[in-house]
Amino acid sequence: MFRGGFAGTLVLVVLGIIMFAAILAFLTGVDMPGDDTMFSTTGPRIVALVALLIVIGGPMLAAPRQIPALLRGLVLWALLGLVLVGGYAYRAELEDAGRRIMGTLWPGTAIEDRAGTITVVRDQSRQYRIKAQVNDAPVDFVFDTGASAVTLTQEDARAAGIDPETLSYTVPVSTANGTSSVAATVLNDLQIGSLRLSRVRAFVARPDVLETSLLGLSALDRLKGWRVEGDRLILEP
Repeated sequence: MFRGGFAGTLVLVVLGIIMFAAILAFLTGVDMPGDDTMFSTTGPRIVALVALLIVIGGPMLAAPRQIPALLRGLVLWALLGLVLVGGYAYRAELEDAGRRIMGTLWPGTAIEDRAGTITVVRDQSRQYRIKAQVNDAPVDFVFDTGASAVTLTQEDARAAGIDPETLSYTVPVSTANGTSSVAATVLNDLQIGSLRLSRVRAFVARPDVLETSLLGLSALDRLKGWRVEGDRLILEP
């Protein structure tokens, strides 16, 4: 019994010393030199500090036997506060990590950082598939530096408001299956994430020639730069 009472008294003494030191630091270590309005700036902080000390110390003084439980609760709240403060301090890094995770889970999703740089993660087929919009219509592209221009399939062209039947397929091109011909057109709007290009030179492929639309050089050359780092394609607007 004596040991328990002595331990409780010791805890109260330590808490009293900490509170007294906190008050001294609070009153003497905050104000800027040459400030003539010391009380006007310090007074409200004194009130807030005293209220905090009463909230923390009051239950301990009223119920000494509950001090261990109260201290455990105080430690838990302090740890929670540190986690929240740390999360806020490193929010930019956490946002970037979240974007990288999302890009890995959903390949083809344009992951954009604060500078506007767009990152696309390579999929299981080892290709960079990019989700974009052409004239406000969703189009899935394959990144292809071998294509001199953005090239749409017949289906994607129709979705973008282009009628393939009215086009003239007179431009010769080389494909993996030999030679073919495509129709020249202009895309009013091409958007990847927040990156937006207008009046983009493009081709429309003949039926059944192309499985997926190609993001070619007519769009890539409009960017500040692009590069491949490991399994990531990085587009700089």
